[in-house]
Amino acid sequence: MLRKIIPAAIAIIAIFYIYLSLKKTPDADNEIVVSIKPLHSLVCSLTKGITAPVLLLDGYVSPHHAQLQPSQVQLIKNAKTFIWIGPAYEQLLTKHVKALKNNALTIQNNSSIKLKPLRNGAFWDKHTCCHDHAHEDHPHHHETSLDGHIWLSPLMMMQIVDLVVHHLKTIYPKHHEVLDKNANDYKVSLQLLHQQLLQKMLPYKGSAYIIQHDGNQYFDAVYGVQTIATISIDPSVPASAGHILKIRKAIKKGAIRPRCLYAERQMDAALAKSYATSFKISFAVVDYLGVDIQAGEKAYEELMNAYVDAFILGLK
Repeated sequence: MLRKIIPAAIAIIAIFYIYLSLKKTPDADNEIVVSIKPLHSLVCSLTKGITAPVLLLDGYVSPHHAQLQPSQVQLIKNAKTFIWIGPAYEQLLTKHVKALKNNALTIQNNSSIKLKPLRNGAFWDKHTCCHDHAHEDHPHHHETSLDGHIWLSPLMMMQIVDLVVHHLKTIYPKHHEVLDKNANDYKVSLQLLHQQLLQKMLPYKGSAYIIQHDGNQYFDAVYGVQTIATISIDPSVPASAGHILKIRKAIKKGAIRPRCLYAERQMDAALAKSYATSFKISFAVVDYLGVDIQAGEKAYEELMNAYVDAFILGLK
């Protein structure tokens, strides 16, 4: 009798453990989900020794118009908290975040984070915008009229650290000391990164350039370069022939003197290269989301170094 009971008991225990392993899906451990790689890198650094945040978007598709898979929607729903920039950048995530109520941290909603408005017009001077204020070629939605590419400035990232740490302390009240130490260490590394990038960019200070859409204002502000025009204001709307003609004429007349046209990894680089050829200026590709960079603590530093290296390549 005992010989029959023991195997049966072992089988029941085995089935029980299998049930638990199936019930505990990977999503169950996803306490923190973060929208994009640079922000995820920051959160990884702050939560070191506490938890491992999960990255939602890998960067192959621009978050301006990314469509979520059902598994990604489930990640957001199951998260203890979701951290994102906000509708200024990841507009199509808005409806999913609203369902979380108070369980999300929207960076752009904090009064300490000052987002710049997107610029309209064919091309701009270094002060603000527009030798040509008409923007009928580039319609964009009011809710996305702010520039959300704040991570392109390490100084802005230092401001985000304080905001995220404050939020994380409400989730992990027993880990305040660890969070404070991680935050201080990360700020030091951000300041060092900023100084290194300043030295790299110093020989190119004052350089004007064109980029596919308006997302480099924070980068320009800290590294002394100048976006003089964009191919498109709204990345989801193709440039009109009239807009391209305005830029071409302005370059020919010497009204603007861009040194390079930068394509973005998430957009149509081949089309941008054809524009650069017609403008008779150099061409390079930049990746502000670090598609080929492994997600994690070091991702932001690697991303920014790669971004600056690619940027400089276009100016040489």
